[in-house]
Amino acid sequence: MKVLPKEFTERMIQQLGQNVFSDFENSLNLPTPISIRINPNKFERKLNLEKVEWCSNGYYLPERPLFVADPLWHGGAYYVQEAGSMALEQALLKIKAENNGQLSLLDLCAAPGGKSTHIASLLSKGDVLVSNEVIRTRVAVLNENLTKWGYPDTIITNSDSKDFAKCGELFDVIIVDAPCSGEGLFRKDEKAIEEWSIANMEICTLRQKRILEDVTQCLKPGGFLIYSTCTYNPAENELQINALQQKGFLPVHFTFNGNENYMHQCYPHHVKGEGFFIALLQKEEGETEESVKKKNFFLKEVKDASQYKDFVTRETSFYEFKNNIVALSERSRELFEDLHPTVNCYSIGTKVCEKNDKLLIPSEYLPFSTIFNANAFETKLLEYQEVLAYLGKQALPLSSQNKGYVVLQYENLIMGLGKFAGNRINNLFPNEWRLRRRVKAEEFFTIVSLIYPE
Repeated sequence: MKVLPKEFTERMIQQLGQNVFSDFENSLNLPTPISIRINPNKFERKLNLEKVEWCSNGYYLPERPLFVADPLWHGGAYYVQEAGSMALEQALLKIKAENNGQLSLLDLCAAPGGKSTHIASLLSKGDVLVSNEVIRTRVAVLNENLTKWGYPDTIITNSDSKDFAKCGELFDVIIVDAPCSGEGLFRKDEKAIEEWSIANMEICTLRQKRILEDVTQCLKPGGFLIYSTCTYNPAENELQINALQQKGFLPVHFTFNGNENYMHQCYPHHVKGEGFFIALLQKEEGETEESVKKKNFFLKEVKDASQYKDFVTRETSFYEFKNNIVALSERSRELFEDLHPTVNCYSIGTKVCEKNDKLLIPSEYLPFSTIFNANAFETKLLEYQEVLAYLGKQALPLSSQNKGYVVLQYENLIMGLGKFAGNRINNLFPNEWRLRRRVKAEEFFTIVSLIYPE
């Protein structure tokens, strides 16, 4: 039986009542549900698993496998995510039902990328996602997960909420998964219990208030705010929403787990998931502040882009960004220019090539984009052991007279690029993503084994 902090127990008894609290406390000692969310743009087969009711591509696994042993996980076919937080889908679908236009979205507290990849799966052509993480050391994993997910109209940023406040009213939707006291993680993380304190709750409450004051300044009139935490504390949840309503924000009801409301609290004794709070509000209508038109653009467009066009499958423009050539939609470029220079942009669009005057070198990140044109290259299918070797940055033995680059696939999923080199294929999988341990035979796993029989 988990030993809960005394002050937490007293407050939860007051919130739930003694009888319901007993059910809640017992649920914290049950096994943690394991859930994943499929990338519909990379894996279309149906899994023979229990569905997460509120997420179109969410599934529960009967037990936790070694996910790093699954090549499909490395290739962005799915994301391991707590089921309760997948409630975001219902809020975003409500927004899309209310707004038929193209959306600009900001996921403010995005690392490691669970909500951003979920959002990207639900977006329509022309929607642009800005995925931000304030902590510099966490941006790399956010970039990895979003790059593997493949949505091309993504901008990854590394800035504080106060920097976005200076940008003006740019966004139709802002998602704030706020830093919180973490009470909803008590079942799966003993450390969350150890770190809990009233003082930390108070710090979180003040931080959340500041973040909301900042980001609501860059939300368009009539725009939507999704606010979430992984805690049960009313001061971090309902009271933050009440304060926004006092400033004119309007509640927007949506359905989750059979209930219609604008605020939903997930408890592990009611929902097959961890503790999670989510609310949906709309900013009052009004006139959008006119932004000052910039005379100069930061991005330099590549005028003669004919050599790059075969690498992608859609009409797009190409720009120079941080010594790379990137494919970028016009709406993504416009939003980037509005953000620059007050917001630090880490990555934009799809990296196509390194900027090089003499050689045309495809980026090692290009194959993961959904606009990558695999038909421009030869393709080689890999077996399970071969793809594990590839993910571990080993060269693949092959006797071939072929030259140039080759697309490497496993179970019809693109895993990356290689380059023919006579008796081998040189490995071009991103070094920072490499598999850093040997997978034992008893640890072998892939979700392909869980699909329905044909």
